[in-house]
Amino acid sequence: MRRTKRFVIGGLVILAALAYIIYGGMQEALVYFKMPSELRAEEKSLQGRFVRMGGMVVKGSLNKDLQNLTYRFDLTDGNTSFPVFFKGVPPDLFVEGKGAVVEGRIGSDGVFHASTIMAKHAEDYSPHADGKVPANSFLPAKEAGAK
Repeated sequence: MRRTKRFVIGGLVILAALAYIIYGGMQEALVYFKMPSELRAEEKSLQGRFVRMGGMVVKGSLNKDLQNLTYRFDLTDGNTSFPVFFKGVPPDLFVEGKGAVVEGRIGSDGVFHASTIMAKHAEDYSPHADGKVPANSFLPAKEAGAK
């Protein structure tokens, strides 16, 4: 009887620990990113901490230094803009006027220092009107004859 009781208590402790881990993981997944307005409001408390921010890349704000692979741009939610600095190679779909999610930290300079950029894209896919795959669609642009 005593051995069974210890076994049941041990099992309950393990189950409680697993439930806590799963619950914590779900909480992380629920808040995928903060908007620039939210980040601006919590800027002091989040400074130096890893965070995700999502929004639209403000048209005309993208400054590229291809020599050093640095990018400066503003991300907005329509109300507030937040300056972002990124060093590296952004995804191909990253352009002005489109959505992006950046991961990184807010610096003491008030700039979001991104370590990762994820370009958001339309969730719908529509094939060509005639239903055919365009010729040379799997070749690099130079080889396909594009200018």
